[in-house]
Amino acid sequence: MISTCKIIKRAVLGALVVSLFGCTVRPNLVSAHAKKGADKTEIVEVILSADDAKVIKDREIYFSIVIIDCKNHENRFPIEPSIAGKPAAKFNFPIAGQFVTAQGVMPERILVDFPKPCVTLQGGSYVFGKLDSTIVPLSYSSP
Repeated sequence: MISTCKIIKRAVLGALVVSLFGCTVRPNLVSAHAKKGADKTEIVEVILSADDAKVIKDREIYFSIVIIDCKNHENRFPIEPSIAGKPAAKFNFPIAGQFVTAQGVMPERILVDFPKPCVTLQGGSYVFGKLDSTIVPLSYSSP
């Protein structure tokens, strides 16, 4: 019979290992599009699978929508995401259907600063590691 102390030690050790060497969640983005917003802004919509959104929600993985230059990934602009009008960081967004759309707002000047913009989701969790999605081109109408 394993003592309670040993069980607790194993649980703590397991949590420590996961937090130090946690896995990376890699959602496959379906697409990303920017549309005109108010006051010289663009609304960025990123579509991901409902399964990936569920993993983000269940594991409480904080993330940003990150606009990057497709040719130079060092140029980046993070955007705070919302899902169904709720901040993604609250983890109370609905998941219905096959796909989920994350949205964020950025200044339209980013489309000028990044001649070939792409989008990725990046972030992490205190316990469950990192989030680093695939990179997809951002489609938009020229400003």
